[in-house]
Amino acid sequence: MSFFDVLILGIILILFPIICVFIAKAYIKNTCNIDKDFLIDVANFSSFFLLLKYCDFSSPYSVLLINMPFVISVIHNRKAAGIILAIILMVFNGYLGFNIIFVISEYLIYIVLFLLLYKKGVSSCLILNTFIFIKGVFLTIYNYYILGNNNIFSLLEVFICLIVFYLIGVIIISIIDITNKTVSLNQTLKELEKEKDLKNSLFKITHEVKNPIAVCKGYLSMMDYNDINKVKRYNEIILSELNRTLDIMDNFSEYTKIKVNLDLMDLDYLISDTVDGLKMLFASNNIKVNYDSCDEVFINGDYSRLKQVLINVLKNSVEAILDSGMIDISLKTNKKYAVISIRDNGCGMTNEELTKIDQLFYSSKQKGCGIGVSLSKEIINLHNGTIKYKSVPNEYTEVIIRLPIVNSLHCNV
Repeated sequence: MSFFDVLILGIILILFPIICVFIAKAYIKNTCNIDKDFLIDVANFSSFFLLLKYCDFSSPYSVLLINMPFVISVIHNRKAAGIILAIILMVFNGYLGFNIIFVISEYLIYIVLFLLLYKKGVSSCLILNTFIFIKGVFLTIYNYYILGNNNIFSLLEVFICLIVFYLIGVIIISIIDITNKTVSLNQTLKELEKEKDLKNSLFKITHEVKNPIAVCKGYLSMMDYNDINKVKRYNEIILSELNRTLDIMDNFSEYTKIKVNLDLMDLDYLISDTVDGLKMLFASNNIKVNYDSCDEVFINGDYSRLKQVLINVLKNSVEAILDSGMIDISLKTNKKYAVISIRDNGCGMTNEELTKIDQLFYSSKQKGCGIGVSLSKEIINLHNGTIKYKSVPNEYTEVIIRLPIVNSLHCNV
């Protein structure tokens, strides 16, 4: 083999098992019983075996490269593996014809310095430099005293071999570090994604729990305990909202990804039911609600999820109206879609706010969490519908929801 063939083959044989191990580590779950560091030992022994199998040891560069798995074991503080590799290297160097006593002395020094006296925080470059220095001293002594090759050309050849080994070592260690950092970054990104999903879930559930609690608070504040009929009626509404809160909590796991259970339902009934449930909220804010009711409009929808959307939109309208105001609601249909329009005469939004309104966690309100609009859009999309916003600052905001119909008595758009 040529000089470059020996070097390239050696680098490939060393790196291939190690890179495979780092990739494997990235996909082994934390709950797995496999010791991830043990995989480094497997990679090093695999590299060592491949070097023994395919390298041409008539080249001095191959004789040096066979030591690289041992150095990598030391860098990763794998003491047992390092000692085993050192013992194998002693036997192998004896097999190649080196003086066995000399070889044993050399590798015993490595074991003492790198394994028994190993301290955390020692850099990989320092370990490589120390190995090169010791190897250089022993090769020089071996050539000068044992082989008697004391001419300048033999010493120069030793020096060149050590420089080449050092450069290859730096390349291999750098590639291993880059691979390790890339795998670690990938794992970190996965953890951040999980954390983001959890935070999104917590924000969503917090936002949705606030709505029924606000309704309950409104009815409790208006409760007249001397009027038994009103108490019974309000009590039923409060109980319904509390049950809805419990349903939200029970379905917490679904908030990482919203799910809908589609069934035949009447949109007109949904709107009327939602408006009735929020009467106290409207009354306490001195807001008049006009709903142009349509006859039965049937869609395949999730009643509970769509009610969430309507509550979010109506609460936003209430919060946008600074003093007394009005909310106009209409339901109309064409041949394919039911169109719900909810328009308020509140503070409105600028074009910049409209472009950002469906971004998660964006809110123009001082205490807003920026979840409601994004959540509503997600629910409507799962119904194969659309939700759009029109607004003029200090005049109005209109929310238009389009949902595919199944059958209806048409109120023409």
